[in-house]
Amino acid sequence: MTLTTPSSAKKIFEYIKNKISVYDKEEATSITFLILEDLWDIKKPDILADKVLETNTLSTDKIDKIIERINQFEPVQYIIGESYFYGRKFKVNPSVLIPRPETEELCHLIINSGKKGKILDIGVGSGAIAITLASEMKESIVYGIDISEKALETAKANARLNQVNVLFQQTDILSKELSEALGKTNGPFDIIVSNPPYVRESEKRLMNKNVLQFEPEISLYVKDENPLIYYQAITEFAAKFLKEGGLLFFEINEFLGKETSAILTANNFQNVEIIKDINGKDRIIKAINK
Repeated sequence: MTLTTPSSAKKIFEYIKNKISVYDKEEATSITFLILEDLWDIKKPDILADKVLETNTLSTDKIDKIIERINQFEPVQYIIGESYFYGRKFKVNPSVLIPRPETEELCHLIINSGKKGKILDIGVGSGAIAITLASEMKESIVYGIDISEKALETAKANARLNQVNVLFQQTDILSKELSEALGKTNGPFDIIVSNPPYVRESEKRLMNKNVLQFEPEISLYVKDENPLIYYQAITEFAAKFLKEGGLLFFEINEFLGKETSAILTANNFQNVEIIKDINGKDRIIKAINK
């Protein structure tokens, strides 16, 4: 196809959609809408109305390069540099995970928990959880920690983008010395939340190529011999630095709900509850500090 000036929005849409070869028709349609709106401000109503567009800003070379990247399974969110989470825009790049819909469910539970005060997000990544909570729970003070300096840079940029204040800090929750310092300096907390790495290396074969090849391994995978290492460390931290009656929330591996729950029970957490996501998978754990 050769783009002419002016050109048809529907023609451009069909060209891109039909060249996406690694996804089914429905997914290719969604990706095409996203690309056109975010990169060229061509919105769905423009396409449905077959609006005549001035295409001097559209480069066929650029379009073809984007399609090539998509057909190599590169996530479209990394290509356009942004994603949406809980109705807000977030910058994303290969140093952070792309925010997931199930994590929105986690945020929704926290926002509606009735608890407020000091909130700590462990493994902040893009900042999606921390920034959402800071935006929706305005009376709370939100802290976000991560081991990755690049992830924290992205999270800080997203806090500025969404005009909220989150107190970020680089630290390793697996280090007892560093976690103790964090808790003594900033705690105790009313809510602690974490979506830590939980995919076992043996489960990599179940992952889609767009995740497996492009998203940061440090944020995803754990060793098979100790898959709950982060849950153990965070639970022990929370037992010391979460206020009495404070809430602990985890996003979890759907296959390890009972094992994760057992860690919380062993550390004297009460009302440990495994919560299913919208797809019926064990995805969230909520517990109360004794």
